[in-house]
Amino acid sequence: MQTKNRKIKKEELALWKKVTENDEVIGKYTTSVEENTMLQKKPLISSKNKDNLAIKEIKRDFSKQDFQINKRMKLKLERGLIRPENKLDLHGKTLKEAKKSLTQFIKSSIDNNIRCILVITGKKKTLNGSMGLIRENLPLWLKEYELFNYILFHCYAIKKDGDDGARYILLRKKDKVFYD
Repeated sequence: MQTKNRKIKKEELALWKKVTENDEVIGKYTTSVEENTMLQKKPLISSKNKDNLAIKEIKRDFSKQDFQINKRMKLKLERGLIRPENKLDLHGKTLKEAKKSLTQFIKSSIDNNIRCILVITGKKKTLNGSMGLIRENLPLWLKEYELFNYILFHCYAIKKDGDDGARYILLRKKDKVFYD
């Protein structure tokens, strides 16, 4: 889908300036109403190698992880069309035990050429929504250096597999895992 670029009207620009008048200005406002400005991403210059002016790439937010799998595969996983080949239940475990068993489970699944797994964290219903220590920490554990290289994508499971108390995790192929 292609987005259309349109010109900003004077009223819209005036309203935007009024809304953002107390904000800290990082860049500059455009004074011309017809001018279309596009923000360009500039690479960061590494402070370690100022002599070589090495350019450091900006890493994307790994919670999204959209760049690692295509849109079709992502939608299939989110809709539960890719069925998990193995399950891990973390009910009743402490955070240390849960993290250790998750790490071992993911590594053994990679060794057995399993691509999709289901991790059941459980949930605690509160007035503010579902809460649980393992449930909250699981996405953080998956982003950590130890497990990051093994995982392509993860998302909440569909209702029949545990809803928001479980997560689908799509693993890399055994030969595609990044080892150090």
